[in-house]
This record gives sequence, structure tokens and C-alpha cells, in this order.
Amino acid sequence: MARWKLGIAAAMVGVMGAVVGCSGDSGSSGESTLDVWFNDPGTELQPVIQKVMSDFESTHDNVKINLRFVGGADTHQQYLTAVAGGAPPCVAQMGNTWTPEFASMGALAEADLKLDEAKQRFVGSMVDSATMDGKVYGYPYNVGNRAFVYRKDLLDTSGVQVPKTWDEVAVAARKLSADHGADGIAGFGLMGGDVWQYLPLVWNWGGEIAVKEGDTWRATMDSPQAKAAFDWYAKLLTVDKLSPPDSANWVAADGTKAFALGKVAMGIYASFQLKSILAQAPGLKDKIGVSELPTGPAGNNDTFAGGSNLVVFNDCENIENARALVRHMAEPSNVIGYTQGIGMLPASLAGIEEEQTSGAFADPLFKPFGDQARHTRYVPADPSWGKVEGSGAIINAMQALMGGKADVDSTMDKLNAEITEAFRK
Repeated sequence: MARWKLGIAAAMVGVMGAVVGCSGDSGSSGESTLDVWFNDPGTELQPVIQKVMSDFESTHDNVKINLRFVGGADTHQQYLTAVAGGAPPCVAQMGNTWTPEFASMGALAEADLKLDEAKQRFVGSMVDSATMDGKVYGYPYNVGNRAFVYRKDLLDTSGVQVPKTWDEVAVAARKLSADHGADGIAGFGLMGGDVWQYLPLVWNWGGEIAVKEGDTWRATMDSPQAKAAFDWYAKLLTVDKLSPPDSANWVAADGTKAFALGKVAMGIYASFQLKSILAQAPGLKDKIGVSELPTGPAGNNDTFAGGSNLVVFNDCENIENARALVRHMAEPSNVIGYTQGIGMLPASLAGIEEEQTSGAFADPLFKPFGDQARHTRYVPADPSWGKVEGSGAIINAMQALMGGKADVDSTMDKLNAEITEAFRK
């Protein structure tokens, strides 16, 4: 059974971090310098990225790579400042929900990758995140998605089968809560502060977050399907009491800790979150099971794919060398050392296949995450999506419903108006 090559405590949930720097230039000797900024993966993994760069330099005598690890709350602003000043890096690791924004402002160079080829080589939802008007603006690099994680021992004790639909999840959670509630174990772990727990349910119920009309997006969170999905999730707490009362405010770290402490029997977790659970509670390894997410009333179990793309900025003076570096970085053999370290998957289909065959995701506990990656979607590719996500409007709507007093129709109508307004700005 494959072991994870490297460990890292912190990992990304929805969006991978971004990279900023200064454009590459050519020295008097003809040497080409490529500035590359990469989201800091921690001291354990920095050498992995450095080796990928050194390997490229060894086969390109005229290229010198200036690698800088960055990160922090101001990373997005660093991008904007660098672009506005005409001095972005040549190559960047960019979060997939930021890629459309910078492509739309003309900051990114078109990738040497056609859309049809990209769809054949990479996870489709990641390709969508790098595509605008039929043109691809980045190589999908890594992907992270969620799957269904449960306590096998508790399900066995209660005689409960692994749920295959969301309706079955509710039934199973009621049984688990009834049987194990006295021991402080809730049937299902909700996370009111994590949009990636419940926003994808809109797809499972047959709705859309937004639809594109011409060149603009229009929110559709006021649809019957979206309202039913949010209402179902909130009522697991307000009506059925299947999750701890404070879970209305839980973010991903809270939900992960609760599972590690044995406070919940089932939940939705990313592969890197499961890795964290096992690091916190190694004794749970043989008690945990993982499956693809349950399906909703619409018959799909699609979920969001987070991750990052490798992009080249238009202001780079050495675009061809930059593109060659991106191709090198995107090779599965050059991605896997990084993705194994953070507990995620390569975004390439070949890389996922390799990981599920002989890598870390060959472990039966992690293999379902690779299967689920093939059933993922991307959020509306509007440049303003980052504003929607950052505003907290989606979380506010769910937490209002979890408060037990808000009306689903008015709450979702208000949310829909807020998202539509953000798209118009």
C-alpha cells in the first residue's frame, strides 16, 4: 500500500493560493530569467518544487528561474498590484476561482493548449476554470474535491448501510444519532460556515448556481431546486437535530476536528482533510470508510473541484520559455510529489490514474476521491465570482436558515439578488 510521501498540516479548501512577482528578462549574456511565484507549500515541500525548477534549468542552458514562495491574505492584492504596474511574474500558480478574473482583464497569455486537447488530458471542471470564450488560459495543475467519509464501526453497530442518496443520508443519520447520541456522537457533521459543503447540492437537486446569457451571468439561486437543496441541508440541523448545535458556525477546520474527536459519524470531507483527521487520530484509520458522494434527486453527485492552474502572464518578455516551463511543471511526474505532500490529486487524468494505481490514492481509503474527481463541476466562470465568495452572502443565507427563523423563499431570493448584482459590477 502506497504511503504519503510528505506531510503538511495546512491545505487549501476551495481555492489554492496564488503567485505574484516580476516579469522575466534577458541578460546581456542572452540568459533568460523567468520569475516564478508559487504558493508556499511549507518547508517540507519547498525542495520538491525547487527540484522541478532545477530539472528544467538543467535542460535549458539559457534559462534561469527566479523562484519565490508566497502566501497570505494579501496575495490577491499582490496580483492586482503587479498587473497594474506592468510587472507580474512570468509563471504563476493561480487559484482556479481567480483564473477567469485575470484572464478577463487581459493579464494572462493564452496557453499553448487547445480546448479539445485540454478536455482529453485534464479533469473537465479544472479545464472549465481556465477557459474563457473557448480559449484556455492555463494548465490545470492540482485538484481537490470532497467525498463521503463515515465511521464504519458505528454504521455496523447500528446496522446501517453506506448511504447512496442524500435522502438515505438523512435516514442513516437519524438512526446513528438515536443509537450513539448518548455517547456524544451526532449522526452527521454539518458545516454552516463552509459553502463547499452545501453549494454543490444545488446541482444534485437539479439546479444551477447561475446561467450564462450572452456575455453575462445571471444567478439562479432562487430556483425551486436551489431552495429545496438549501432547505434540506438546514433542516438536518433545525428540524432533525442530526448535527451538533454549534455546527451552524463550523468551518472546515471545525468539522475536521469534530470527526477526529469522534463527535460525528458521517460527513463531507476533502482528501487533505481526511489526511488531517488521520494525523489527529491515527487510531481511527481502520474505523473509517470513504465513498463517492451520495446522489441527489436529480440523479447526480457532482461537487465542486478546487485547485490551481499554471498560468503565463502577458507581460512576460520570454513567453515561449515560460510556456515550456509550464508544460514541464504540469507533467504528472512533476506534480505528484507536490500533490501527495498536501493530500490532493494531480489535475491530469493520467496523473489521477497513476495515483490510483500505484500512488497514495491506491489506498482504498483514498481511492474514492479520485473517482469523485471525475464527477466535479466548476462555479460560474464570471470574473466577479471571487467577490461573491468573499462577500459571505452564501454563508449568510445558509446560517440564516440554520437559525430556524428565516423563510427559505425570501432568504434565497435575497441571495440570488446579491449574486446577480455582484456579476454586474
